[in-house]
Amino acid sequence: MKKYMNVLCVLILALMLIDLVVDFFFDTTTAGPKVNFDSYALGGLLTLLVIALVAFGAICVAFACFIKFILNVNRNEVFTEKNISLIRKYGFSALLCGVCMIVLCICGDTGIVKAVTMSFDTLGEGLFALLMGEVFGIGLRLQEGKNQTA
Repeated sequence: MKKYMNVLCVLILALMLIDLVVDFFFDTTTAGPKVNFDSYALGGLLTLLVIALVAFGAICVAFACFIKFILNVNRNEVFTEKNISLIRKYGFSALLCGVCMIVLCICGDTGIVKAVTMSFDTLGEGLFALLMGEVFGIGLRLQEGKNQTA
């Protein structure tokens, strides 16, 4: 059972990485969000740099939280506060990455509809992770209630 779960988790990590590479560097019509740096003042360029660094940090946090979560589950630590915290951090990081991607695409003269469409899967992934965090929280409370009555 753990081997099957580990294979699925490696596939999820691979899909996350592929999704991020495709979002940042490829598109169906052009290659990635292109920004004409000559049209921005220094303040605008620094803002874009900060947004890109925040997105990169969010990606790193999302990967780290997901890997820590999987390692905890492999140690048979499933319904714990630590795992719930990791899932929520992963969800918020994915949402933050999606929002940063939308902002970068809009700054790159991509329409808002196309920018949201490009980041829709990342936003959905973050919302799904937040939902799973709530489900794990309910599971933990049910498990604690069951242990108290036993």
